[in-house]
Amino acid sequence: MRTTPNPQKNIETIRQILEDEIRGDISSALEKMADDYSMTWVYKRKDGTLFPEITSEQVRSAMKDVYVIKNREYKIHHIIAENDVVMAELVESYPDPEKSGVMYRTPMVIVWEFENSKIRRGRHYCDPQLSYLNLSEEEIGGIYK
Repeated sequence: MRTTPNPQKNIETIRQILEDEIRGDISSALEKMADDYSMTWVYKRKDGTLFPEITSEQVRSAMKDVYVIKNREYKIHHIIAENDVVMAELVESYPDPEKSGVMYRTPMVIVWEFENSKIRRGRHYCDPQLSYLNLSEEEIGGIYK
C-alpha cells in the first residue's frame, strides 16, 4: 500500500542522505532508497554516454567510490518539496584526492522522487565541466546573490 506523501519528512530524508554521504555511511544511505532506486545524470559524459544512470544493482558499487571522499560538503541554497518530489539547488564541494589543495565545487540541482517514504529515482542536473575548474567559493557564491 502506498503511503501518504509527507513533503517535510522527504526534505529531512534528503538532508540526512547528504549527511550520510559526507560521513561515508553507505548502509544508512541505502536504508533511505527503494529497492528499485535509480539516479540519472542529465548530461553527456566524456565517453559520449548520454544521460548515464545508476540502477539499484549498481548503486552499492558506485557508493564505494564516492562515499570514501573525505571533506565533502553540500551547501543547500534552496530546497522545496511537493507531494513525493523534492528539489534542491546546492553546491557540492570536495577535495581532489590526488592533488593537494585543489577543491572542486559544482553548482547543481537534484530532483528526488519518493515512493512509500523511500527515494525511488532521481535526476542530477549539473555541468560536469564546471566540476574540474577549481572554482573558488567567491566565484560560486556570486551566482547566489
